[in-house]
Amino acid sequence: MQSLVRGLTWPIATLIGIGMTHLLAELLRPELRDVITSATVMPIYLVAGAWAGASTVRSGGSAVHGIVAGVVMGLLPVGLQLVGFGVIAGRDGSTVVTSGALGFLGLLWGSLLGTGLAVSDGRRYAGGASVDSI
Repeated sequence: MQSLVRGLTWPIATLIGIGMTHLLAELLRPELRDVITSATVMPIYLVAGAWAGASTVRSGGSAVHGIVAGVVMGLLPVGLQLVGFGVIAGRDGSTVVTSGALGFLGLLWGSLLGTGLAVSDGRRYAGGASVDSI
């Protein structure tokens, strides 16, 4: 559990900052919804998910912990979409659910990539875990 906390602290803080500025920008300039598309946000989700998965494994977690990190991270865009864009900005329910699902999947897929990379690089990690013990 401690590896999850250490591995997720900065990826979560960063993703919250990105989400808050995204919501604020679109509240101030609603036309941005036509520019900030799934093709724009998917690379951010993949990188943040990979960062979370790799960081969790490198903090002593197992491969399962790295994947759990992606699930935890994936809840952030779901909340942002449902509350921020759905309730506050008043967008269509179907649109916010689809956008939330995209964010969840992007972060989960990214964590799978980052976890796989961290587990396969063969170095020893915090807490003495190695590829052999994972």
